[in-house]
Amino acid sequence: MRREAGTFSCPEHAIAVAYLMLAYPIEPKNPTQLVCEALRDRFDATYDRKVLSGLSPHDWHAQAVFTVKVLERTLGDGMGFHILQAQYGTGEEGAVSARQVSEWLNPDAADDSRERELVDLLVTNILRGRPRIRELSDKFDVPKSNIGRLSSAYRVLVEGARRAALNRLDVRMRDADIVVDLEAGATPTALDNVGQDEQNSPRLVASTR
Repeated sequence: MRREAGTFSCPEHAIAVAYLMLAYPIEPKNPTQLVCEALRDRFDATYDRKVLSGLSPHDWHAQAVFTVKVLERTLGDGMGFHILQAQYGTGEEGAVSARQVSEWLNPDAADDSRERELVDLLVTNILRGRPRIRELSDKFDVPKSNIGRLSSAYRVLVEGARRAALNRLDVRMRDADIVVDLEAGATPTALDNVGQDEQNSPRLVASTR
């Protein structure tokens, strides 16, 4: 038995799809098709468009809004919320959250300093995979090993807060029937196979300026 449309295998899948859905207009193009194509392109996952059928474009949009509201209500304005919104959100909201994470990791760096810029970009590297450490080394003329050590230290902090947030969301999203386990022997949908190596956007500018 396949998973019903609008339900997911874990909070991370639900959040990724919700933010992608909200990033696309309902008209004039079908956002379900756009999200399918975005998932394929960004995660390099095979997919079947019929998997996402069963809900209208407006239903999918409403489901995305509901998912994000659950995220907001569960995590409030905590760092877990900002980490997930910086990872999966788009536009100004994602950028503002990325800066919140940057300031949490290094509260002492001045807003307009190269140190702040480096931390901003390390946040996007940790959460979205880009820019690469080598690119940051070249940009700031700092040894790659030094940036790598700093990134590793930050990654431990971010991952700890991220996992704690996802654990809280798992309970809440199961209660809301957003996250549902597949029955034994069921065939996973394409959404169950979405990888996390590449995040939903290759670029996120941590500063809104």
